Amino acid sequence: MELNDNAHLTPIKIVRTLDNCYPKSRAVLDSITNTLNPRLAEKLQPTLYGNDTLRQIEINTAMSFYDDFHCKTNYIIADESLKLRRSDYYDTLLTMYSEEEIDQDGLFLRPRYQIGPLSKRTGLIYATIVFEKSFSFLSEKEQKRVMSEYFLTVVDRIAQRKKKLNYNFSRLISDFKHTLDWWIES
Repeated sequence: MELNDNAHLTPIKIVRTLDNCYPKSRAVLDSITNTLNPRLAEKLQPTLYGNDTLRQIEINTAMSFYDDFHCKTNYIIADESLKLRRSDYYDTLLTMYSEEEIDQDGLFLRPRYQIGPLSKRTGLIYATIVFEKSFSFLSEKEQKRVMSEYFLTVVDRIAQRKKKLNYNFSRLISDFKHTLDWWIES
């Protein structure tokens, strides 16, 4: 994607990476698509935040799911202080669960947040937030509240990493928080 092609991008977009989630999360994910993203497009104003270096932060939601015995992914969130490499995930998971439990329950150890680099060509940053099975048992409003907290954490971490950019992250975060607060109550 060339810079001219994404001039219309909203500064933050939330993407559901899987359509198959635990049933109690479906309404929240539908609300992201049908309510939150349109509101972000309306309320976040790229011209108020800064230069064209950062065009969009795309936050992907990686949900745990269970379709049937053969198709399941239940995330276990890795302790960030361990600073695990991808190759360490399974061995670390084996210290927490037996091989049988891992296979039977479809367990995968992942960090809560994965934030990629800023693409200089497109101005995009991709981030992923991983949600464990227990998240889906919260009420719809509580799921929105927790998601909003995680979304803000991602944007705040990007702001800390990219503080040398000529970009008004504090205004973006304020506008984003205001929109998320509205979404939680909608």
